[in-house]
Amino acid sequence: MRLENVLNKKIQFCFIFGALCASATEPAGTVSDVRADRRTGFVLAGGASRRMGSDKALLGGENGSLLLRVTSIVEAAAGSAIVVAPPGRYEDMGVPVLSDRWPGEGPLGGIVTALEFSRDPLNLIVAVDMPWLDVLTLRELVVSAGETGRSVIPVHDDGATEPLCAVYHRNDLPALRAFFDGGGRRVRDAIGQISYQPVPAAERVFANVNTPEEWEAARA
Repeated sequence: MRLENVLNKKIQFCFIFGALCASATEPAGTVSDVRADRRTGFVLAGGASRRMGSDKALLGGENGSLLLRVTSIVEAAAGSAIVVAPPGRYEDMGVPVLSDRWPGEGPLGGIVTALEFSRDPLNLIVAVDMPWLDVLTLRELVVSAGETGRSVIPVHDDGATEPLCAVYHRNDLPALRAFFDGGGRRVRDAIGQISYQPVPAAERVFANVNTPEEWEAARA
């Protein structure tokens, strides 16, 4: 069995075992007895890529794919990077993969999956389709979350939020899970259920790609 497959199976086992242990020792979603600045990085890669016509995560080729680029940036900023994706996807890419508990239900399910897996207070969660991301911007988000002890979400001048490139505090898990269990799926609506620290969003850094034309523009 290839090493990356072993690691992926270990992550899936740890998710189940860790969740059982946590439920026996502390209320779901709370963080205790851990350093306030501990963090884990996650990359959401579960989208259908309908407008792109092909898997956005694999744009650029297997060795130079968007998935590997974003994963490396998140790892440099947070110290780790786990890809949240539908079961069986990207297992041969050489990166840790955590199976999305609700594949096909949108990115909010991926966020909840990540927070339920994580044992760290701070969780940098980033969508895979952002080709202009850089390490410094993500590190600044992590630092802000550590200083405030809250989730940190970039906000544009017009008030639009960027919840798919943000740091989520694990203490916000119960509210996000309750919103999801109640049928809510829009991430921008979900963050209305939590108290977060807004930070200015740089326009280009947080832009994503959804069509072949946007991808070609990103490569130019």
